[in-house]
Amino acid sequence: MADFGAIGASRFARTRGRINGSFSRGINYPSPFFDIGHTYLPTTVKQMFRWCRYYFLVHPLINSVVFKLSLYPITDLVYHSDDKHLKDLWQAVLEDHLRYRCFMGELGLDYHTYGNGLVSIFYPFKKKFRCTSCGNIQPARKSKYYFRNFQFYWQCPRCAHHGPADVFDDYIKSSKGIRLLRWNPEDVDIRYNDLTGEYAYYYDIPVQLKNDIIMGKKSTVEEVPQIFIEALRKRKAIVFNKDNIYHFKRPTLAGKDRGWGVPLLLPVLKDAFYLQVLKKSQEAIALEHIVPLRILFPQAGSATSDPYSTINLGEWKDQISDELQRWRFDNNYIPILPLPVGNQTIGGDGRALLLGQEIRMWSEHIITGMGVPQELIFGGLSYSGSNVSLRMLENMFLGYMTDHLHLVNWVIKNVASYMDWEPIKVKFKPFKMADDLQRKAYNFQLNQAGKISDTTLLADADFDPEREDELTKNETDRRAEAQKKARLAQAEIEGEGQMIMMRYQLKAQQEQMQMQMAGQPAPGEPGAEAEGVQPGGMSQPGMEGQQPQQQQPQQGGAPLPQQQMAPQALPPVAQQTRAQLPPAMTAAQ
Repeated sequence: MADFGAIGASRFARTRGRINGSFSRGINYPSPFFDIGHTYLPTTVKQMFRWCRYYFLVHPLINSVVFKLSLYPITDLVYHSDDKHLKDLWQAVLEDHLRYRCFMGELGLDYHTYGNGLVSIFYPFKKKFRCTSCGNIQPARKSKYYFRNFQFYWQCPRCAHHGPADVFDDYIKSSKGIRLLRWNPEDVDIRYNDLTGEYAYYYDIPVQLKNDIIMGKKSTVEEVPQIFIEALRKRKAIVFNKDNIYHFKRPTLAGKDRGWGVPLLLPVLKDAFYLQVLKKSQEAIALEHIVPLRILFPQAGSATSDPYSTINLGEWKDQISDELQRWRFDNNYIPILPLPVGNQTIGGDGRALLLGQEIRMWSEHIITGMGVPQELIFGGLSYSGSNVSLRMLENMFLGYMTDHLHLVNWVIKNVASYMDWEPIKVKFKPFKMADDLQRKAYNFQLNQAGKISDTTLLADADFDPEREDELTKNETDRRAEAQKKARLAQAEIEGEGQMIMMRYQLKAQQEQMQMQMAGQPAPGEPGAEAEGVQPGGMSQPGMEGQQPQQQQPQQGGAPLPQQQMAPQALPPVAQQTRAQLPPAMTAAQ
C-alpha cells in the first residue's frame, strides 16, 4: 500500500505556491499528479478506512459493486463423510447455528470495502467470582455485586467476607454459545515483521464499549471477557491470540503498510470525489434553472400610450393578483383587462446545462476502476467463451471462494479442537457463471458420446450424483409399482367384462335354442328329418339343407377329440335333450 504520510507531506511545498516568490505554505501546483482530489487523500490507513466506509454507505455505484462482488459467488457447502450423524452435526452447527452463508456475505463486505476482514471465534463462558477468604465460587449473574474502578466488589454468601472478588472466566463446551466475530479494521493495529513475515494484531477497545465498562453496565461487564477489563485498567491494547485470528485480506504491495490489504475502493476515491462535484453542480442547476421565474408587467398598447403614467400600478397589481387567483380556482375562467399584460421568463434553461453524459462516463470509469465489467451493474451481461473480461471476473470469484474455503476449514478445525469433535471435510459447490450454456451443452454432447460419465455431468450442473441415483432408483420403483397396479386393475376389469360377456352369450344361446325348438316339428312327425332335426328334438345349427355327417367309428370305445363336449358346459335345455337321444348319439356328443 502507498505511504500515505509521505504522499501527504509532498503535496505541499514552501518554495512553490499560489503566488510566485511567496514563502508561505502553498499548494504544489507543478506536480504532474496534482488535482483537487489529491489534496484530500487520507494520510493514514485508519483515515482511509473511514473514507472507504463512508463511500460504501452513500455512493450508489460503489455500494452496488461491493454487494455484487461479495454475495454473487457464494455457493452452498458440501459435506464429505460416510458418517451421517457427523454430517448432520456439522451441518446443524455451520448452517443453523452459525448461519455461515450469511456470515460469508458480511465478511465479503468488509473484504471488498476495507480490503481486510478480521475473524475470531468466540467461545461461551460464564464469569465467576472466587472469594479471596474461603475460596467459594459463584456465578456473577447470581451474585450481588457492584463494579467500581474496574473491580468487582461482593459479599461472599458463605463466609460473609466483603471485598474485591477474584474474577475469572469459566469456559464451557457448548456449541450453542459459539459465535463468529468480525472485527472492525478501524479498531485494529497490525505489526508486520518484514524479516520473519510474522503478524501481530492489537485491538483498541472502541469508545462506546469503554464507556459501558467504566459505567459498570451489568449486561456488559458480565458478558465481556475479563481480559478487556484488565486491558482498560492497565491502559493497554489487547493482543489477539495467533491461533484465534484469521486475516482475510486482498493482495497488497510491499511497503510500510504491508500488513494491510489494499481496499477495492482506493483507486477510485478521487474519481468518486470528482463525480460528487458533478452531482453537486446538477443539484444547483436543478434548484435554480429547472423551474423558470415568470414576471408580469403592464404593457403599452401603442407607442404613444404609457400605462405607467395613466393607471395606478398598485390597483393594477391587485387586479392581476385577483385574476390569477380566479384562474387557479377555475382554469376555464377568462379575465378581461383594459390593458395588455406583458411577461418575461428568467431561468428555465436547466435542461441545456445538464451533465448526464459526463456523469454516466465517470460512473462507468469508477466501475472499471473497481475491476468489474460495466454490464454487471447496468445489466445486459451475457456469457461468452471469448469474453476476456468475464473470464477474468470468473477467475477473481474463484480465488475469492478459495480464500473462503480456507477460512471455513480453519473454523472447523478450531471448533472441533475445542469441542473434541471429529473434523469433517467440506467444500463449496463449484462456482460457474449462471448462463454458461455453451459449456453445459458441450458436456452433454461428451456424455452422449460416452467420453464423460453421468457423475461428471451431474457434478458440473451442481447436482449430487449419489443423491440423483437414489432418487432415480426410488422413482423407478414407484413407477414399476404404479404400472403393476394399473395392469392388475386393467386385467381385473377385463376379466369381469369377459365373465359378463360369457353370461350374456350363454343366455343368448339358451334363447336361440328355445326359439328353434319352438319352431321345429316334434320327433317322429313327418318332415322332421328333412329339416335337419335329429330324433329327440336336437337340431344342428348351420346344418340345414346339408346331409348329416356319418358317425365316426370309435377307437377303444372313446369318442374322437372333435366330438367331445363337457356335460357341464351344455345349457340346461341341451342336457334335457341329451337324455332322450339314443346311446350311439349320446356317445358321439
